[in-house]
Amino acid sequence: MGVVVGGSSLQLVAYINGERVDATEMAHRPWRDLVKHPRYAELVLIECGLRAKRVTSHMGRQYFAHYPSLECPVVHKSESPQHLAMKQALKDRINAAPGWTAEVEAAHPERAWTADVLATNTDGRRLAFEVQLSQQTEEEFVRRSQRYVDDRIGPVWVVPKDFDWFRVQLPMIVTGFGKASDLPGNPAELMELLDHQPLIGKMARSGAIVDAVLQPRFKWPHGTPRHQWDTIQRLEAERAEAAEAARVKAAQEAKARQLVGQEEVERKVERDSLFAVQAVAPDVGAVPAVRAGMNVWASIVSCSGSGHPFLIWRLLEPPARIDLRPYRPGPESLDRVLVPVEAWLQAAGGSLVRGKLVTVNRPGKPLGFACPTCNDLVQGRWVSSIPNSKWSAIAERSQAEVDVPKPPEPGARPGPPREQTFRPKTVHRPARIEEGHPEFIGPRPRTLWMSEARDATEIAARQAAKDARAARLREISENPRYIGSANGFRIQCSDCGGTFEDDNEGIHANAKCLARGGSNPAGSWR
Repeated sequence: MGVVVGGSSLQLVAYINGERVDATEMAHRPWRDLVKHPRYAELVLIECGLRAKRVTSHMGRQYFAHYPSLECPVVHKSESPQHLAMKQALKDRINAAPGWTAEVEAAHPERAWTADVLATNTDGRRLAFEVQLSQQTEEEFVRRSQRYVDDRIGPVWVVPKDFDWFRVQLPMIVTGFGKASDLPGNPAELMELLDHQPLIGKMARSGAIVDAVLQPRFKWPHGTPRHQWDTIQRLEAERAEAAEAARVKAAQEAKARQLVGQEEVERKVERDSLFAVQAVAPDVGAVPAVRAGMNVWASIVSCSGSGHPFLIWRLLEPPARIDLRPYRPGPESLDRVLVPVEAWLQAAGGSLVRGKLVTVNRPGKPLGFACPTCNDLVQGRWVSSIPNSKWSAIAERSQAEVDVPKPPEPGARPGPPREQTFRPKTVHRPARIEEGHPEFIGPRPRTLWMSEARDATEIAARQAAKDARAARLREISENPRYIGSANGFRIQCSDCGGTFEDDNEGIHANAKCLARGGSNPAGSWR
């Protein structure tokens, strides 16, 4: 390996007649006198075998390069001056350790590898220090490391920064020294660089980690690079296979749920249609409608679970078309409605019973019909699907007054009892409920839009109405009993906690909502 300067590939090692010549081991005088060697003309670079010459840089560094005007067919790997300086520093540090010798550009006999610095101990241990200042993939780190392991050599990488993203654990010495770093005056200064060292998990100098790796007690517990790499690949393959199996299983489960959902939908559609098909109109020919203060329509349906028949009813006449909105009982739940329903069932006799009214567990807690035997809920959409032809009137409104029998005259024989009919109770309300009355509910109609006025008189009247309303609003807002909201449209009464909008005081006017001894105590209004 070498660095190309001025078109030449600079090397640290050359050969004369097969004898290794290391530029890093030669002092200045022997290096200068190398040109006087009798076989200097036979000096060659080992990688290409072409003639070489010695070169001294402007900083006094010693290299070998191709002889001028030679065309080399070999592409020599380039090395930066920083790379060569780090190799010099490693070699000097290793040679200073007892029992160790270092050799730069040490090559395998068959050129399977060439170590930047090969450290050899007297006990036979060998370590290959590789300086890697440029980018390299994790796979390449593993491949090059395994070549040394196969020859029972421990690889040690000298790098600028910690590759903490590596999955394979390799011995690394972090220096912070890269290809763009300034060259030191003395390569030994590179052993004083301080950085976080992954081998010990804390800050330390580069030279101290080199010394620690050279110690006999240093062991590498993570296994060979190939073993780690194969384990990682196997685990990743297993995870990918498990993920794919999970994906396939999830897709199958989703498809199964979809099928189940479709079957459930089909069952629901079938059950919905069956409910309407099984519904029967009450036979009003055999049991005529009872007289009452209201009209009541009914249908005989069957429980979707047990099949028990029971009666459901409604106060509004069933529409001619099917109503898609779910039907919910409203006024049908009042006690006065149940009187004619029970009266018709009693007249019909037999075992037919009316459905139960239950609270549905939905927002607003609406009412619904349920089977009186098994409490199965009747869906509102089922009731809506019953056609008009399957409803019959079981109670009809009576317009006649209820006959009140006169007391019999003394000695008169009592006649047959007269048929009594129901008539609705007449409720007398005031012809006009003014503001302040307990039953007043706003808002009152106002004619305040000026653009709708038709003449000057109406404009003046509407302006006066607007002024009066503004004065009324000021009066309400200044009333200490009232608390205005942030937007000013809603008012709260501090006496009873009730609210009203704008000037619609209603029962709050003149403190009637809580008037002691009056007809509007707080409990009754709230």
